[in-house]
Amino acid sequence: MMKAAFLRRAALPWIALSLLAAFLPASLLAQPEAPVKAFLVDDFSSGTSALGTSWEGFTDRVMGGKSDMKVGLASEDGRLHLAMSGNVSLANNGGFIQARLMLASKGKSAFDASAYSGMRIVARGQGSGYYLFLRTTGNVLPWSFFMAPLPVTQEWTEILVPWSRFTKGDFGSFFALDLRKLSSIAVVAYKKAFAAALDVREISFY
Repeated sequence: MMKAAFLRRAALPWIALSLLAAFLPASLLAQPEAPVKAFLVDDFSSGTSALGTSWEGFTDRVMGGKSDMKVGLASEDGRLHLAMSGNVSLANNGGFIQARLMLASKGKSAFDASAYSGMRIVARGQGSGYYLFLRTTGNVLPWSFFMAPLPVTQEWTEILVPWSRFTKGDFGSFFALDLRKLSSIAVVAYKKAFAAALDVREISFY
């Protein structure tokens, strides 16, 4: 009898847990998901990004503007970084210079960033007027993109830009931002006339 009573008492906690599991939502019982590891797109230690693509620079001169720029890799303290500089002009309805990286690689048409929370960039710059641009496979027209301000200082600074900061560009977009179909990212000096100087040491999805 004593043995049976002991077995009944030992089973009580398991019975209670079973009843609790039956009434609690499954979401409360599920194991927490492991955090997504950040994806380093480029630290400029080689000639190409982690996706095998390369940065390219262009200005509003593709649409008749007057801005000019220089873009390339520069070295400081034995470490390479992307350096973009130039004069942004609003003449002839222009107003931008940019360094862009295509994200499609290895036979894929787009990069799926839906598992990440946003973009991380280590950068410095002179003045203000800098942005991050995103384009997806749905942004067919050249003036269709998504943008987020990129606040920089003259010192190297880590900047986190969550997806919620990105809005449709000044000329709009037919579609909402689809993070499963990113086609390019860009750092841009935009929307005002100024002497731009922006350096980027790292860029990643976090």
